[in-house]
Amino acid sequence: MEGSVSRKLEVNVSASEIWKAYGSLQLAQIAVDAFPETYSGYTVLEGDGYAGTIIQVFMAPGVAGPAWYKQKYSVVDDVRRVKVAPTIEGGVLEQGFKSYITRLEAIEKRTETETDECIMIGTVEYVLEDESAFPWLPPPLRASMIS
Repeated sequence: MEGSVSRKLEVNVSASEIWKAYGSLQLAQIAVDAFPETYSGYTVLEGDGYAGTIIQVFMAPGVAGPAWYKQKYSVVDDVRRVKVAPTIEGGVLEQGFKSYITRLEAIEKRTETETDECIMIGTVEYVLEDESAFPWLPPPLRASMIS
């Protein structure tokens, strides 16, 4: 079973400005700082923030599931402002997912007032082993993930 979940968010910052953080290793630190109840830290295992970089992300104490996961940046495109990072070890791969790929995009929003705005799109593409991998999810949510 496979699927994807995508969210769009309009922000009052230019795509080029926000990409300075999202397109770099700063994004991992932003996540740790913004969500300390979820993430306790990260380590760069290989690379400089561009394609081929491998990071290990550590979950905060008390977060259910595996204590860490590793992602490898497969695409970091500063022109199109796209970052693609499959999970390569740990995390959801130990919880019934065959594949889990995160994609982030920063798209400049054209406005008549020429204000700095952009649309951030976050997408997760996944492949599940089977529905029974998520017995803890309520049936409606489980159904939405696998349909």
